[in-house]
Amino acid sequence: MRKMIHHLLLLMAMAVAPAVQAQSSEVMNETGDMVRVMRHPDGTRAIYQRQKGWRGMRCSSYTASGRLAAVNDYTEGKYGQLVGCIIYDHTKKNIIYKVAYGYDSRARLVEERMYSHPQGKLVQRVIYKYDNRGNRSKPLIVSLNTAGPVTEIAPTMQDDVNAINRQMREQGRRR
Repeated sequence: MRKMIHHLLLLMAMAVAPAVQAQSSEVMNETGDMVRVMRHPDGTRAIYQRQKGWRGMRCSSYTASGRLAAVNDYTEGKYGQLVGCIIYDHTKKNIIYKVAYGYDSRARLVEERMYSHPQGKLVQRVIYKYDNRGNRSKPLIVSLNTAGPVTEIAPTMQDDVNAINRQMREQGRRR
């Protein structure tokens, strides 16, 4: 189980920040949905699909042998920014993690928080910094021990959702 979780975290990291060497192609499928295929040097691949009428996209990650490893459903906000993600296992039925995204006052992604499901405990943080030119740093990935006391005082996913909603309302008022 621990190996599977590690593999899923690795696949999620690849899906969120694909390797520079990955090859990509985009096509329109028969239903008019935009599909992007990312092929990674290690043989794994990720298929991103934008569906008509849905604010978000689905990413299906496959192992090098072609087996479905995980499915990520991303939800976008009013202005196209990612606001959440639900990560399913290879069966597409069991939720493994939920992810919340945080932004700074310039609407730049500064943090991703991953929560276990259904416990809602913070298990990973991915933090981004920006230089004076606005270039984003490589991600700082902080994995947290879900059994330790650190997660007992960590904010819940609902706290993050409330904070994101407040940010979005404030940004909407400024426009």
